[in-house]
Amino acid sequence: MSTNDRDPTLIEKLLSGGLSGLVAQSLTYPLEITRRRMQTVGLVSCNESSSLLRQPGALETGNRAKEVPLSMHDTMRTLLKEQGWRGLFKGLSMNWVKGPIAFSISFTTYDYLKVIFAVEGG
Repeated sequence: MSTNDRDPTLIEKLLSGGLSGLVAQSLTYPLEITRRRMQTVGLVSCNESSSLLRQPGALETGNRAKEVPLSMHDTMRTLLKEQGWRGLFKGLSMNWVKGPIAFSISFTTYDYLKVIFAVEGG
């Protein structure tokens, strides 16, 4: 129940879910960028991937050192050095389109199903 002694309307539930999705995706997006960057090491162009790999402490295999991927902290630091703060939020605008829609549908569906499947305990 809300403070107005009524349940939220469908529109209020959709807006609440959408707003929460917008905030959640905005706050966690730098971690998503970092994860994606770490997953694509070796799959992107040589210039970009070479800055994401480190040689110190690498295992020697013949004449070539085995490249070791950077940690999450090092990847974020490298990304900040290369692209600045904007690099951590590159592509966020597209998530602002899909995220709130997905969150609002999910939030509203969960709330609706919770009411349908609620079993009164006795």
